[in-house]
Amino acid sequence: MILEFWKYLTTTPKIKQAKEMGYVKEAIAMDARAKRCQKEWDEHYQNCRKVILKAAERAVQHRTVLIFGAGSLKDVPVTELATQFEQVYLVDLVFLKSAQNKVQGLENVFLIEHDVTESLDWISQGEAVVQSPSAWLDDTTIDLVVSLNLITQLPLIPVRWLITDFNLSEEDADIVGKQLIFAHMHYLRQFSGEVCLIADRLDIEFNELGQEIDRFDPWWDVEPPKADFNWEWQVIPLGENGSNKWQKNYVGVSFL
Repeated sequence: MILEFWKYLTTTPKIKQAKEMGYVKEAIAMDARAKRCQKEWDEHYQNCRKVILKAAERAVQHRTVLIFGAGSLKDVPVTELATQFEQVYLVDLVFLKSAQNKVQGLENVFLIEHDVTESLDWISQGEAVVQSPSAWLDDTTIDLVVSLNLITQLPLIPVRWLITDFNLSEEDADIVGKQLIFAHMHYLRQFSGEVCLIADRLDIEFNELGQEIDRFDPWWDVEPPKADFNWEWQVIPLGENGSNKWQKNYVGVSFL
């Protein structure tokens, strides 16, 4: 806990909402969980890296690759991409020191702190406004775009923020969640290069006996694109944080 607190104090993101709304805290907590769950998460990370390299093979040219949700970089084959592409843009709201260290010495790899939704300026002030993102759409050198374990996460913090800090009704908050997913899908489909979407498709919760006790639609009832293939990810192992439940997610890959 002391280490996590120290990371929080020493992390200064460029985007003010990152700390204000809890993204930094979430990134640090996720990094700690990844270390605790390394055995259960390693295959998922490997699968993500393989898919990104497969998507790279599909790209007609190899000028610029743009990855949204790069975060910890644990699921990104950074070194391989750096050798295959002229430029590698890794985008997220927060990059911890561990991620920054991974790209040192790679002169064509850039960590870019950016609000992918382009809506947090409004949402942070309590306005239920979802913009249509436009960053990089005019960059004709982008030959590959990857949305990495991101789209189903986009609504979580904004919706919670609007409900708890601005008393937005659950019904209106649900609309915001759907709009964030729709906006991201529309954004991805506007790129002219190869586009790869890696995202949860179904979350299932089990008790200690392995019996299913609940399931969740991470897409907020929005119809996702057809998955070309998928895999299972034990995202919350039994006993994590003292819980007597565990959770398995189905992760799907779509080439748009």
